[in-house]
Amino acid sequence: MTIKSSGSLNTTEIVAEWGGSQPNSLSEYYSGGSLVYSGAADGSGNAIPSSGTISFSDFYDTTAFSTTSASSTTGTVAVPSGANAIYVITAIGGGGGGYRGADYDKAGGESGGPGGGGGVLMSGHYLTVTAGENLTISTGSGGAAGTGVYSGSAGAGTATTVVRANGTTILSAGGGGASSTSGGGVQGPLRSQSAGSGGTSASTSGAVTSGTTSSGASVSAGSNTNGSAGVNPGNSSGDNANVVGGAGGNSGAGSGGGSAGAARGSGGAGSNGGGGGGGGSGASSGAGGAGGAGTISYQFVRIT
Repeated sequence: MTIKSSGSLNTTEIVAEWGGSQPNSLSEYYSGGSLVYSGAADGSGNAIPSSGTISFSDFYDTTAFSTTSASSTTGTVAVPSGANAIYVITAIGGGGGGYRGADYDKAGGESGGPGGGGGVLMSGHYLTVTAGENLTISTGSGGAAGTGVYSGSAGAGTATTVVRANGTTILSAGGGGASSTSGGGVQGPLRSQSAGSGGTSASTSGAVTSGTTSSGASVSAGSNTNGSAGVNPGNSSGDNANVVGGAGGNSGAGSGGGSAGAARGSGGAGSNGGGGGGGGSGASSGAGGAGGAGTISYQFVRIT
C-alpha cells in the first residue's frame, strides 16, 4: 500500500513498502538500486533520488511496484512503471486447418479428410522488457479449412508472439501444420492425404531463468510442449463406405482439437478447433473445420 503523504515517517514504514531490512542509511533506497526501481516517484510525480541527497520526505506518497494481474490483452500494450520483465503464463500458437472429405464418381472409394495440427504451448517464461515501452502482443490465427475436393492444402496456424518496441521478437509460439491432399480425381485415383503436423517451433529472446520477483515468486526457466498432429483416416474402398473424418490435433495444452466428421448420414462435417487445436476433417463430402486461434496469458513483474 502507498506510504502516507505527511506526518512523521520512519525507516520501518519505508521497509514495509519497499522491502529490505532497516538500514543505517537511506542510501539503500536510491532509485535504480536493488530495492527501488529506476524512475520511481511519489503521487505528484517527484522522483525518488538516484544519487546525492536523499531524505525521508522523498518517500511520502510512494508505492512499490506490484505484480500485475493476469491479462490476455493483445495489440499495443505498455509496460507499467517499475516492471522489468513480462511473465508469460501460457502462450499457444494457432491450430492448422482440417480438410474436407471426398467421394468419387466411379473410383469405387471415399476419403475421410485429414485433421489439422495443434499449436505449440509455451509456459512460464520470464522475458526482459523496459518500463514504459510498448509491446506488440498477438495471438496466432487458426488456419482455414481445406476446400479443394481432390488436391489442395488447408491453412497452417500462425505463431503467437510478443514483440518489443525495437522490433525484437521475445517470444514466438508456433502454430500447427496444415492438412493437405493431392493426386485425386473424380473417377480416380483416390487422393493421397497428409494430416497437419503438431506445432514444435518455440523461441524466446531475453529470457531470465533465476531470481525472485518483488512479490516473492521464484524465477525459473520456462517449458515448451509440442502440439499433436491431426489424424489421417485415409481412404476406404467402395461407394457409400461411410468413412469418417480425422480429428484435429490437440494443442500442447492437451486440448482444443476439432472433432472428426461422422459417417455419412450423421452430419459429415468436422468441427473447428479451439484454443490452438487443429481443425477436424470432414467425412465423405463433409466440410473440414478451421484451426483454433492461439491464446496468451501474461503478467508484468519486477525481478530483483
